[in-house]
Amino acid sequence: MCFRPPTAQKPIKCSECGAMNPPDTKECRKCKADLTKNENK
Repeated sequence: MCFRPPTAQKPIKCSECGAMNPPDTKECRKCKADLTKNENK
């Protein structure tokens, strides 16, 4: 069995294009939209 460490973060889904991005990314890799404005949603 594989266990994820409790500190593992989930990927961020871009609200503009729907692309999945690493949790530490500030802008979407696909469409370059700002991901920091969506953190509190």
